[in-house]
Amino acid sequence: MVVLQPSPRVLNEHMQKDLIFDFDGVIADTRDMLFNLFLDYHPTLSDEDFLAHFDGNVYENPRVKFTPENADHLNDQYCQRIDVSQVLASIDPIKRLSAHHRLFIVSSGDERAINQVLDAAGVGHHFAAIFGHNTHRSKVAKFGIIRDKFGASLDQALFVTDTLGDVREAKKVGLTTLAETFGYHDRQRLSQGSPWDIVDTWPDVERAVERCFSG
Repeated sequence: MVVLQPSPRVLNEHMQKDLIFDFDGVIADTRDMLFNLFLDYHPTLSDEDFLAHFDGNVYENPRVKFTPENADHLNDQYCQRIDVSQVLASIDPIKRLSAHHRLFIVSSGDERAINQVLDAAGVGHHFAAIFGHNTHRSKVAKFGIIRDKFGASLDQALFVTDTLGDVREAKKVGLTTLAETFGYHDRQRLSQGSPWDIVDTWPDVERAVERCFSG
């Protein structure tokens, strides 16, 4: 059972309420697709090793390793396989949340694929910026870009993610994390990082966002 921490400080009414999303497992349902892509290079890969790959930064100390050539090919295949059907569940929540919050994406994925599928779904313009591995391999660095380039106060923002590794990276910059269980990691695994809250559905995400920013 998760013990909720106190809500982060209520934002000044004149400040932007910045909401940062991970992409894979949050905006896009890509777990099965990515697992199958990994199997192309590691045919004996277990489900546990695949999940453990996302317990930390996937580039700094990866559980599943790829040569540079294979990594490039995997990213190309990812761009070719992703489609709008994988983001359908997030379209309406994105539209509703963008009415009250400035939205960002910080991902370890490929910016080409993210922009491609969100534009095809008609929601790409709702995001102030999208940062994938093309910008930097560290999410800590990408959070810093949002702070420095967009004037975001990270201690007043909220990061929505589905992996333990993301929760851990967000803590390094004092970013409050809302974890969800409809992506890659389950509640037990996510709880190891002590996120602010853990939820199970998109409606739960929207309610938690409102609660986080309203005190």
